[in-house]
Amino acid sequence: MKKMRKIFAVLLTLAMVFGMSMTSFAATKDTATITVNNADKATLTYAQVIKADQSTETGWAFVNTEVANAYKTAFKATDDQAAIKAMLPAANVDANKLGAAQAKAANHVTFNAMANPQKVDAAGVYLVKATEVGYTYNIMSAYIGFGEVTITGEEGNVTYDYPSLVDAELGAKKTPTKVEKEAVDTDNVVATGDILTYKVKTNVPFIAPTDTDKTFWAYDELTGAEYTEKETATITLGGENVTIAYPIDWNAGTAKFSVDLSNMINDANSNAGKEVVITYKVKVTSDNDVITNTATAGHKGTEDFGSKEIKVYQGNITLTKTGENDVKLANAGFEVRKDSKDSNALKFTKLTDGVYKYDPNGTETEVFTKADGTVKVQGLNVGTYYFKETTAPKGYSVNQNQSEATLAVEGKASAVLTATTSMTDTKLSALPSTGGIGTTIFTIAGCLIMIAAAGLFFASRKKTNK
Repeated sequence: MKKMRKIFAVLLTLAMVFGMSMTSFAATKDTATITVNNADKATLTYAQVIKADQSTETGWAFVNTEVANAYKTAFKATDDQAAIKAMLPAANVDANKLGAAQAKAANHVTFNAMANPQKVDAAGVYLVKATEVGYTYNIMSAYIGFGEVTITGEEGNVTYDYPSLVDAELGAKKTPTKVEKEAVDTDNVVATGDILTYKVKTNVPFIAPTDTDKTFWAYDELTGAEYTEKETATITLGGENVTIAYPIDWNAGTAKFSVDLSNMINDANSNAGKEVVITYKVKVTSDNDVITNTATAGHKGTEDFGSKEIKVYQGNITLTKTGENDVKLANAGFEVRKDSKDSNALKFTKLTDGVYKYDPNGTETEVFTKADGTVKVQGLNVGTYYFKETTAPKGYSVNQNQSEATLAVEGKASAVLTATTSMTDTKLSALPSTGGIGTTIFTIAGCLIMIAAAGLFFASRKKTNK
C-alpha cells in the first residue's frame, strides 16, 4: 500500500509539470479531454510522449527511445527515470530545458489531427501543436493524470477504486508573424525637409530548437526620404531598450537599413511573443509628393513575415496666370508665403520650367510661369498659401492683389493633396503720343521760317553792298 501511495503521490506532483494545464475533477471515467483555449482558428495536432508505467520507479515512462533521449539530453540526465525525476517538483523545473526537450521530442512522435476538445483514453503527457496563418505557437504540453484513489474496507480486506482520468485545459500562446509600421504624424502630410518618426513593430517568433534556421531579422527601405539623426534610433524588446545589443546596419549610400535580431531566439523560446519595436527618424526629400517606406521582418527567406508599406504625402498648388481674353501669360514671377500675406517668402528649388519644389535650403524665392501660364509649387504641408506677383509679363502690369490657396485634409491623407488658384494681369495703358502730325507741322514751319530769315539776310546784305 505504501508503494501505491508513493506512486500516486508522484502522479499528483507531476500534474503541475509543464505548467500550462489545469485539472478538474469529475465522476470516475476511463477517458479525459484536452481543451485548448485561444486557438479557435488554429489547426491542432497532438501526440503522446510520456505514458503511465507502474513498473518504473516514478510510475512513468517515455513512449520511445528517441523521445527519452531528447529529455535526457535537455536535462543532462543519465537515464530515463533520472530525466523524469528532473522535472520534479514542478515548481523548480527549468523552463529552458523543458522547452528544448519538448521541441526535440516532437520530431520523434507521430502527431494526429486533434479536435478541440480532444478525447484521450490514457494517462500521460501529450504534446500539442497549433498552426495558423499569420501566427506561430509554442508547443504545448497537456498532463492527463489521475484523480484521487478511493480506499474502502478494513485492514486485510481493502478495496482500491482506481482513480478516473482528469481533464486538461491549455492556454495557447501565439506570436503574430507580421510586421506593423506607423508614421508618427497626425495627418500623414509632410513638407520637404520635415523630420518624420517611424516605428516598425514585429514579434519574436517561436522557433523550434531543431529548426536549422534560427535567424530573425528586420530591414527597411525608403523612397522620397533619407535617414537622419541615426544616433537616436532605438530598439526595444518587450518594452526594454536593447539598442546596444542589436546595432542597426545603415547601408552606406542607400536608403536602407537592416538589423540582425537572431540572438533574441533561444531553445526555450523565452522571448517568443515579445514585441520588438524599431524607432527611427527620416528627413523628407521627395520630388513627387509621395514618401514610401517598406519594412520587412522574418526568419526564413526574405519575406517570411511579409512586408508592410506605408505612405505619407505632400501637397502641391498650381497657379494659372492669364491676361485679357484668357490669354495664358508666361514669365510671370511670384513670391509664395504661408499662413500670412506678410510672412517671409518661401524658398524653392527649380525642378523644371514652371515646376518648383519647396526647399528650406533652396535658393529660389521667385517662381515663374511657363508657356501655358502655369506655375506649380510642391512639397507642401497643409495650410494656406499666398502668391504675390513680383514680376509682370512684358506688356502687363503687376497685379497688386495676392492669390491664395489652401491645402487641407480630414483625418489622415491617403493621396497627394492638390489645390489651384489663378491671377489675371492688365495690359499697360496707352499714353499720349509725342511724335504725331503736330510735330511735323512745327518742323516744316520752323524750316520755312529759317529759309525766309536766310533769304532776308542775304537780300539785305546785297542791298548794303550796293
